[in-house]
Amino acid sequence: MALVVTCPETEDAEALGRVQLAAWLETYPNEAAGIDEAWIREHRGSAASAEGTARWHEFVTTARQRPDLLFCRVVRSGAQIVGFLCGRRDEVVGLAPMCPLNEARGAGPTAC
Repeated sequence: MALVVTCPETEDAEALGRVQLAAWLETYPNEAAGIDEAWIREHRGSAASAEGTARWHEFVTTARQRPDLLFCRVVRSGAQIVGFLCGRRDEVVGLAPMCPLNEARGAGPTAC
């Protein structure tokens, strides 16, 4: 799988929400901790909702306008987004969220 890391476009907002939820569903279920698919959908499912898409659209727009404040990179396999890393630049750089799908983990980008 050839992966490419790029800046997201505002049109990627819906895909970012879907990938965020999918990454949570792949990564965090933990029966012992009481975290199952229903819990994830209840607590993180809004990322893939219309409201989540609007938040992602706003974040991507601001990151493109203010790269000194926010940043976001997406990992693409062809036209499909398979992961992303976003963050904030303040006195320290905060990384969150970082969400690769299982299919992209360990593959490494072919271009940056």
